[in-house]
Amino acid sequence: MPKKCPKCKSENIELVNYLDIKATKCNDCSYDERKQYEVYPEDKVSQKAKGKYTPYKTGGRGRTRK
Repeated sequence: MPKKCPKCKSENIELVNYLDIKATKCNDCSYDERKQYEVYPEDKVSQKAKGKYTPYKTGGRGRTRK
């Protein structure tokens, strides 16, 4: 039974070995399953982590408390 692309349901795919995992790469819609298994996902920064970083101190009454 041939595997299908999860995005466009096409059967025009390649199975590629990536980090000992058989990943799907579609030739029609250019879907690449290897992006999910990237070792260094620099582009994926959560909004929660962005909110915790600030170069300035917090103002208000909580500023002097420890």
